[in-house]
Amino acid sequence: MSESNVNSMQSNQPTSDERLMAALAHGSVLLSFLGPIGPILIWISQRRKSAYASFHALQAMGYQMMFLWIGMAIGVAVAILWACLMIPLIASMEVNSSASEFTPLLFEGIFLLLMFTIWGIYFVGGILGAVRCLLKKDFRYPFLGKRLGSFLDYAPDAASPMDETKEDRWVAAMSHASAILLMWGLVSPLAVWITQKDRSPYLRFQALQATVYQVLALLAYFGFMAVYFFSMIALFLALPLTSSGGYRPGNESLIFLLIFGIVILVVWAVILLAVPTYHLFAMIAGIQILKGKDYHYPILGKQIERFLEK
Repeated sequence: MSESNVNSMQSNQPTSDERLMAALAHGSVLLSFLGPIGPILIWISQRRKSAYASFHALQAMGYQMMFLWIGMAIGVAVAILWACLMIPLIASMEVNSSASEFTPLLFEGIFLLLMFTIWGIYFVGGILGAVRCLLKKDFRYPFLGKRLGSFLDYAPDAASPMDETKEDRWVAAMSHASAILLMWGLVSPLAVWITQKDRSPYLRFQALQATVYQVLALLAYFGFMAVYFFSMIALFLALPLTSSGGYRPGNESLIFLLIFGIVILVVWAVILLAVPTYHLFAMIAGIQILKGKDYHYPILGKQIERFLEK
């Protein structure tokens, strides 16, 4: 190998600062639910400076989002399974009281063990990535890393940058996927929109769309919680206290009790229906974008498009 080729390969090796930024992107997993914000900010700061740091930030971004979505899916599945198992358990309480007292504890133990295992794997993956970057070794997450590198046309020793169009698509998909995190999730698309809106029309639209979508969901959540909170207060005020400290509802109180009981049930029914629908649209958005398709949220997407065209 000629001396010029050796020097060229050495010049393409990441510097200590680049490795540190890559390690910070992976290590942000320790921030738990705030973790995905770290890789987004590192990608924003390193996109024009270091393909190495940018790729690892994008990889960490995808890893953390993927685990949060998987964790939510497992949590929902366990909750449904728990509910299905509790029905026969309650029915059998009168038959075998000792077994019925032990079974809920067993279920709780299995659930906690499962969740601790998932979070343990989640943290270990990010920490391993950070350590390997600091030790000057290449790192790829299982299942995700090689596929992402191929998708972005990234090679560790190559001088050419990643495919910018696909890079923007990945970031746009992660901006929508951040909807998994209520409130904190909107930091990612908002940061992308603020910093990339002048560079990329595609990210300007998708990041703003993801931001507004999450803001509307957050406002709806606080609105429903406010209705629930004040309904509970009104419910208790409608039941006059007796001198003994108990509740003795009269005819008027029973009417209030019925009205506010219905309000509370409606609020929870809407929440239970809206939450999975909210996540479903965000998931569809991310998948469609990774497939190379543009995505518009129903009604919202067209409104934002018209706003940007003004």
